[in-house]
Amino acid sequence: MRKILYFFGGATFHPTQWAGEQLTKFLPNNGPYQVEMTSDLDVFTRLSTGEYAAVVVYATGFKDDLTSPREKGLLEYVRNGGGFVGIHAGGADCFAGNSAYVEMLNGLFRWHPEPHEFTLNLTDKDHYLTARMADFTIFDEMYHLQKFDPAKCRLLATTLWQGQAQPMVFVREYGQGRVVHLASGHTQQVWMHPEFQKLVVRAIAWSAGAELSDREIRCGILGYGPAFNMGKFHADSINATPGLKVVAICDTSPARVEAARKDLPSLEGYFTRTEDLAAMPNLDLVIVILPHNQHASATLQCLRAGKHVILEKPFCLTVEEANEMIGTARAGNRMLSIFNNRRWDGDYCMIQDILARGLIGEIFHIECRVGEYGHPGFTWRSDKSVGGGILYDWGAHFLDWILGLIPSRITQVTGDLQKRVWHSVTSEDHGQVLIRFENGVTADFLVSQIAALNGPKWRVLGTKGAIEVNSGAEITVVSYVSGLRQDSKIKTPQIPWEAKQYYRNIADHLLMGEELVVKPEQARRVVGVVDAAQRSAQQGSSAALAPGCE
Repeated sequence: MRKILYFFGGATFHPTQWAGEQLTKFLPNNGPYQVEMTSDLDVFTRLSTGEYAAVVVYATGFKDDLTSPREKGLLEYVRNGGGFVGIHAGGADCFAGNSAYVEMLNGLFRWHPEPHEFTLNLTDKDHYLTARMADFTIFDEMYHLQKFDPAKCRLLATTLWQGQAQPMVFVREYGQGRVVHLASGHTQQVWMHPEFQKLVVRAIAWSAGAELSDREIRCGILGYGPAFNMGKFHADSINATPGLKVVAICDTSPARVEAARKDLPSLEGYFTRTEDLAAMPNLDLVIVILPHNQHASATLQCLRAGKHVILEKPFCLTVEEANEMIGTARAGNRMLSIFNNRRWDGDYCMIQDILARGLIGEIFHIECRVGEYGHPGFTWRSDKSVGGGILYDWGAHFLDWILGLIPSRITQVTGDLQKRVWHSVTSEDHGQVLIRFENGVTADFLVSQIAALNGPKWRVLGTKGAIEVNSGAEITVVSYVSGLRQDSKIKTPQIPWEAKQYYRNIADHLLMGEELVVKPEQARRVVGVVDAAQRSAQQGSSAALAPGCE
């Protein structure tokens, strides 16, 4: 465990203590870190003991409070190989009366405009802090610096103000130590932004000695079937992600193997048996794209061969299968994840943003719908023994979304499954899941092949408003937060969902030790809800969830 010292304090218009509390929550998920918070300036006189891997400063003022012993302790700590991260005021507006500190940081606060929305433009994407990241927009205070010398640092990100680029992220060597300056960090909103959190995590890791790996994760695709051209879709997404590379495919159909040879002509292996793919030396990761009833057996085979595994949706068909897969992955210290790439869909991301801003108060009810009137087709997906039933395909998305919005235990599940029209296939025509959570929130998910009329995709009800999403580019929001009814139409952000964000996280997790976003335990909860809904439909009453799925 590596200890990180976080120094905070000063005027309360900067949320320095609150930000430190957030850091203690998300930093340990991204490595063996333990955060120690303090507002005692004398701690700087004791840094030479080597107790801390890095020092993070986010405070305000203390212009002349960095006395000679304190300044000497801090600067010698960094010069002798310690890491230093200055965040917002804690970097450029702290200890302004100490010229040696300002020289170490390579900047001093000059002024800032009012908080507003602006974009961090990543000007150098080959550094540890910015690998696989893209420009992103934040709402924050924009710090402008004086005494900044670009020749003394490596500038990683800027933003524009009246046509001039302002330094927002830079790094430098100081003696044997490493220094990072992050200019953002004033608002609570920016501290909750996942890209800003990533910058903070990486700033701490790099300052403490982490280096960007030149290793490549070698990937194999198990299942290159023609449905939705998913094999090529995954291969293209993987190969577009720095640090990942497809080196092999496997499909039981010789014709599909030949299709893969044409699509991906330079692979090292083309197989027709799972055991041959799993036995391939120097293969790190297998992506399982098979019919649902084969997910568990194929995954277990690959995990036991020492491979990391990603599964196409759904995770599997039973909770027992999920438990065995998770247990096997843990025992072998292998990564196991499910391809929930649609967590980055524009409407879902905007719903999360609206809720975080408090525009509709606290959620108390969610409704989700997807459906049409039409025959499901004669594929394995409409065969219940193979696909699992109507709740599994879209349920893998919608139930994952619902559980992501409601951070509470599930106390009750009621399911309804109906077979009324399409008797030429064995999957149900219509399915509905009602969920009650421990915090009193309820959710209703409906999927149907016999819905001649369908409701909105989303309806989210809160104590101070509501959100409604239909198919289209706009989200309707009604808010009573101001005391008056406000009706808004918000444009749905166009966030590319074709696996970019998902596979970026896989690379960051395997190559940099960062938190896995889509965890197998989350996927097991979804399977648990579907399992309980099916049992409920059979017995005609609510059903309890299997242990570990609540």
